[in-house]
Amino acid sequence: MDEKFSFHPITQPGELQEAYRLRFQVYCRECNFIKESDYPQGFETDGYDEYSAHFGAFDLQGRMVGAVRLILPPSPRFPIEEHCPPLEIDRNLISRQSCAEVSRLTISKLYRRRAQDGLYYEPRVEDKRVEDRGSSFLRRVRPMAFGLYRAMYHESKRAGIRYWLALMEKGLWKLLHIHGFVFRPIGPEVEFLGRVKPYLGDLRDLETGVFAKFPQFYEYFMVGLEVELRPKL
Repeated sequence: MDEKFSFHPITQPGELQEAYRLRFQVYCRECNFIKESDYPQGFETDGYDEYSAHFGAFDLQGRMVGAVRLILPPSPRFPIEEHCPPLEIDRNLISRQSCAEVSRLTISKLYRRRAQDGLYYEPRVEDKRVEDRGSSFLRRVRPMAFGLYRAMYHESKRAGIRYWLALMEKGLWKLLHIHGFVFRPIGPEVEFLGRVKPYLGDLRDLETGVFAKFPQFYEYFMVGLEVELRPKL
């Protein structure tokens, strides 16, 4: 499914700088969400990066064409807490140490809009028909976004993270929902790098949902994950 891309954690300073450059290109020059004058070095970075695990998508030439970060519990705050009204979460049931925030999902313009694939964030009309197995599965899945999500999932399992917080645009939420990743809204829509809404995903619910509806997709997410960390379904 992802033979055109490889996905792995970003740990080297040079790769981190490349991720920050990609974020600047997308959020500033392509989407005009941020001012170029605020980032004279051509990097988009903030204080949350030091508390994050970073992941990159690389093409066959080794170029970084996608990136995402997972902000981990040692962070004093999450961006979702900073930019949204009080979240609709029962803190008696969901501890902060079990949460991480999915943030700065960034995909190169070269791969966000391709004639044969449509938008990576927005399901095409035919994607709304939840067909089952085989070639239709391979045709419907966008390897870039889901390869990055798989990398974050593995990190979350290893770090003991159960819940994902996320600020998502509607198109990305729809794409995830169609493939069994059900995030529930936990607040109203806000303006933050575009119109987004806060969501919460329980990894146990995501695992059972994907396993029940799309076993091939579930197996894709298990590739590379230690056997002892795989859910008992």
